[in-house]
Amino acid sequence: MTDHESESFSPPPDGRSLDSGRRLVFRAAGLVAALALLSRGLGLGREIVVRQFLGVTTLEATAFDIASRFPEAIFLIVAGGAIGSAFIPTFAAYLSREDEDGSWRLFSAVLNLLTLTTTAISVLVMLLAAPFVTFFYADNIAQQPALLPLTVALMRVMLLSPIIFGISGMLMATLNARQHFLLPALAPSVYNVGIIAGGLIGAALGGGAPLATAWGLAWGTVAGALGHLLVQLPGLRGLGARYRPLLTVRDPGVRQVLRLMAPRVLGLSFSEVNKFVILFLTGTMTLGALPALNAAFRILILPQGILGQALGIAAFPTLAALAARAAHREMRAIVADSLRLVLFLGLPATVLLALLAEPYVTILFERGLFDAEATALVAAALGFYAIGLIALTALEVVARGFYALSDTLTPVLAGGLQIAVMWLLSLWFRDTLFPALGWRPLGGLALGFSLSNVLEVTVLLWLLRRRLGGLDGRALLDGAARMSVAALAMGAAIAAVLAVLPVGAVWARALVGTAAGGLAYLLVCWLLRVEEWRRVVGMVQRRVKRPSP
Repeated sequence: MTDHESESFSPPPDGRSLDSGRRLVFRAAGLVAALALLSRGLGLGREIVVRQFLGVTTLEATAFDIASRFPEAIFLIVAGGAIGSAFIPTFAAYLSREDEDGSWRLFSAVLNLLTLTTTAISVLVMLLAAPFVTFFYADNIAQQPALLPLTVALMRVMLLSPIIFGISGMLMATLNARQHFLLPALAPSVYNVGIIAGGLIGAALGGGAPLATAWGLAWGTVAGALGHLLVQLPGLRGLGARYRPLLTVRDPGVRQVLRLMAPRVLGLSFSEVNKFVILFLTGTMTLGALPALNAAFRILILPQGILGQALGIAAFPTLAALAARAAHREMRAIVADSLRLVLFLGLPATVLLALLAEPYVTILFERGLFDAEATALVAAALGFYAIGLIALTALEVVARGFYALSDTLTPVLAGGLQIAVMWLLSLWFRDTLFPALGWRPLGGLALGFSLSNVLEVTVLLWLLRRRLGGLDGRALLDGAARMSVAALAMGAAIAAVLAVLPVGAVWARALVGTAAGGLAYLLVCWLLRVEEWRRVVGMVQRRVKRPSP
């Protein structure tokens, strides 16, 4: 079908279709958010187990954190978001033509190619594990020679997981394409349960020794990946999936997926380069710098995952369908509404994490091998990571706006800009500004990451606005101004609590600060008639009043 023909079949935009699209997105987002809360909560629980038994300054902690980086990167680059952004629009096009047989041929061919690719890459990294680790952490390895063999051994076990994840990621994309969100959203929780169980079993068998725990966590990662796959199989059977042992790149649908995947893989590579830049920059710092940054980031992605990924995953199929019929008006409305919701929920989360970082970290982690010095390291990173929370969250929505338009290149270019800026800022902050101010250098790495992401999302928003003919800018700016006033009131309320309560009253500072800040934010939002406050209240009321079946 040509573009002209596509437009001729598009129904004229009206209020009913727009409201329907909004309801579909936000209803799906609510489901995904609820399960994302479970997943991220378990992810935080996983981090608590890791830090309790490994701490941040032990050799085992650094070895585990380095080892987990490589398998995670393989999955995310090859089979994570890349397959979803490329496969979903192509698969949806088959379904729109009622070509059920063709859709499952496409599924089988892409699944087989993906499995073959992840297996080959994982085996290659297994063989080259030692030089990879040495390249990134040469200075620390020179000081701690035992770090290298332990990291390599743990990594080779954990490299089994990307192979499993490749299959699981394909299932996730297929289910999302058919508007089935429950099992894919539940899968990460199963993964985290596997890691937690592995860590606890390892600690129990080894009497709490860090080495035994590290091995338990490594094998738990593999078990969790297997659970991630198995939990989605019932959903695939429910769709009547038909698998075929088909391996080809000649099929037009397969070529379309690969064509869309290529820039997305490059973009995700840039995203993963971020983490390897952090890995490299911490290689010359104290041994606990990398685990501390990872622990802080784990806290950060709790609100980011609940909101950003929920909205992004839920909105993408709808945005893709709208883009297919050039319904840019409806796309603008959904993107703008999503961004306003990001601001409404992201601003208070930013203020809480920035001002209450130390009591939060103390309550979550300070036990076992995680001591007061570890708390100070993680809190220093978290406060600066919080500055980039809204940008990271908004990226989940904005990037999918481009993917829906079958444009996977623009986010890649913006990602390249972000990496360059992050590298320069992080080096300057770490080596010059933060030491001059007497601040911990690892905070400079977190700040460089945050500011570079703010730049990235700003550039993408400007470009998406041009592509869609606007983004309801006045409504966005008006909402942002009102919510910012509410956030300032929230910050003032928290500052007042911290000024009154003693430093040692950790629980009181965390609970009272959170409650006072939250009430101040909601009150000011109500007084300023913030639209998102009304919408959230309305959604809650409708769910409460909904009659039981």
